[in-house]
Amino acid sequence: MAKNHHHSPAQRICGHVGMHVFHYTGRKGQAEENRYAANSLCPECAGVIRVWFEQSEPGFYKVDLPKLVSRSPNLISWGNRVRIAQLRKLGPVMKRMASESESDPLAALTLQVLTMMFKIDSASFWVDVDKHTYGTYTLGWDLEALIRGRETPTNPLGKASVFGYWVARNERVANDAIEAAALLKPILKEYRRGLVAAEVAAST
Repeated sequence: MAKNHHHSPAQRICGHVGMHVFHYTGRKGQAEENRYAANSLCPECAGVIRVWFEQSEPGFYKVDLPKLVSRSPNLISWGNRVRIAQLRKLGPVMKRMASESESDPLAALTLQVLTMMFKIDSASFWVDVDKHTYGTYTLGWDLEALIRGRETPTNPLGKASVFGYWVARNERVANDAIEAAALLKPILKEYRRGLVAAEVAAST
């Protein structure tokens, strides 16, 4: 059976329409590809997140870190090292998001996910972050899941997923986050970035 390959605009989870590269075979493959596109961020939003990570200036963001828990002292030590390293990396991003969150719904959602991350007290989670890394792609997957309110088969979450952790461990925290994100979703849909910012994000 021939494999289809083409570029087409698609409605995304952020509410924006963005180009998507479709690869599929048959109707079932096409349906799965359509669901994947519909449950993912548009290229502009994904690009903006990458720009934030790459261009954030050095800074400090105050976070109250809970004491890590594990039956293994070695895992606690490992988890603490990873968490501190992540805070040094993500602190400047969170500081920037905090300054932009009132006017930019994507910044508010990003700050929400990262704040949830540093509330996690499981040493095993932080070890998974070390093993599987937590970067712009993982953050994007967490944002997509938070906006839609669930994980989907076409857009699975990894072991280092913040949203996935809270869904599995504390549904109340996850549901509170989903409700907060639901308030931002219509604002994100209508949000329009400046031309320069949009062009920079689209080119990344």
